[in-house]
Amino acid sequence: MNKPHFSSAVFRGWIAAVLLTAALPVQAADKPVQLALMSPVQIVAPEQSIAGLRLSLLYGKNANMTGLDLGLVCETTRNTSGVQLGLVPLTRGSLTGLQCGLGNISGHFEGVQFGGVNVTGALTGLQLGCANVSGVSDVAQVGFANVTGTMIGLQFGAANISGEADGLQLGGINITGISTGWQLGIVNVTGTTTRLQIGLINVIEKGGWLPVLPIINGRR
Repeated sequence: MNKPHFSSAVFRGWIAAVLLTAALPVQAADKPVQLALMSPVQIVAPEQSIAGLRLSLLYGKNANMTGLDLGLVCETTRNTSGVQLGLVPLTRGSLTGLQCGLGNISGHFEGVQFGGVNVTGALTGLQLGCANVSGVSDVAQVGFANVTGTMIGLQFGAANISGEADGLQLGGINITGISTGWQLGIVNVTGTTTRLQIGLINVIEKGGWLPVLPIINGRR
């Protein structure tokens, strides 16, 4: 009865050992602390990676960042895992964790972006700010203005705009090209829909009960 449990434990241990061994060269190359004035005027060269703490007094730049990243302008040319906090945190690759600043920018984001303006190529998580922009949004955008190419989940704000929406657009003005979800707002506009629009003015360009209806409109 104990054999399967033992085999499973051995297998998990073997996998963990393999992963740890594979990660050792990368960890060995990372530096634990970075202090930057204005890159390249910094302790660790821009092409190297940091695992620990980076403090960018004006502008710091490194390849990868793991841990706590603080500064006015802190740039990672590849990937960040942890917390980026500054005036303009910038990760050109993927960021996993929290990005908080006046303007937050990342290539791909998984976690929470919190700030004035949040921009990412692909979002899995939450954007919370005055203006949120993403190529793909999976989970939620909450702000005054939310813009995405493909929305899966929730858009909540004064103005919500998406190319395709699968979920809920909730706000003052909701606009999408293709809706497979719900639109609740003062003005709702879509090219086509498979669900309902509820609001003062509801516009469905093709396939609606009528092109324009007050209160409620839906798929014909």
